[in-house]
Amino acid sequence: MLASQQELFGVQVASYLMNWDDHYTTHRCQGLFLIQTEQFLQTQLNETRAQQKLETAAQDVIDNDTYDDEAIDNDNSDEEQFQIQSAEHDKKYVLVNTRIDYQYRSDILNRMCLYDVFSIFYKKKMNTTDLKYLSKIAGSTEEKISQKGRPPNERFLFQKQHPQATTYLMMKYSESHVPVLYGPQIPRQDRDDTRERYCRAILTLFLPWRTVTDICDISQTWEDAFKSRQHLILRHSWAIIENIQLLHECKKDRDDHLLQVIAEAQTDNSLVDPVLIPTNQVDGEYGTDDSDDLLELLGNLDENTVAMLNPTKKLNR
Repeated sequence: MLASQQELFGVQVASYLMNWDDHYTTHRCQGLFLIQTEQFLQTQLNETRAQQKLETAAQDVIDNDTYDDEAIDNDNSDEEQFQIQSAEHDKKYVLVNTRIDYQYRSDILNRMCLYDVFSIFYKKKMNTTDLKYLSKIAGSTEEKISQKGRPPNERFLFQKQHPQATTYLMMKYSESHVPVLYGPQIPRQDRDDTRERYCRAILTLFLPWRTVTDICDISQTWEDAFKSRQHLILRHSWAIIENIQLLHECKKDRDDHLLQVIAEAQTDNSLVDPVLIPTNQVDGEYGTDDSDDLLELLGNLDENTVAMLNPTKKLNR
């Protein structure tokens, strides 16, 4: 009955008829598996260090040292994911992902960081239009000047090491996208226990690299590498980094407010069992799922408050 009485705006009807999305957004998004790329670089760094140890002291047993990835990641379950795609005119299939696409990007994009590449470019299979574009780009300057109309979106070939170098390329978006980072969030910059992970994530995202030694030397920790290279991060990237920290600050302030509401309700009505409050909130720590726990607790608190107030009102009557 309620649905039959609902008013529909003309724009809403038109959007459904045109099969458009039922929401509006100012930005387009592109998913990016950051943690998997980080762990690839960490593994590469550990293997390079192990090889160096073997070369300098073959008789020694390679032990875990201060650079071991276990000092950064307590959970290594986020293994690198791949997609199966065609190569060389569908005659065979290969494993690819965004890390490979970035690592073997065109030399022209050599100075672009991971975040910028996937906010500006996307991978597509080559067709006749792409081949014509590439042939014109390789042609004379006169041909480029004589072109009329709207210029085509830029296209760049992968390096020959890419498994799809002959069949795929990187094409520029008509409008830039916002990378959405899948997996564990980038931690706060002011937490000592996650400082190494924070530095590794920032360097992976906002400094150009093809191998791990481009952003971290063998003898360095990730924090040392960050301190020695942070001046290379571009200004617009710093704005994004500051917004990441700002998001953490906003979540912290929100959670502090929720804890205050819970504490006041507990003092007034003794409704909240202290055991139910997350211990990390009491200690001042903030994890990924803590906010959801607090919101659920606050919801239960409201229900209990209403349930207790109703019998009180009846007695007063």
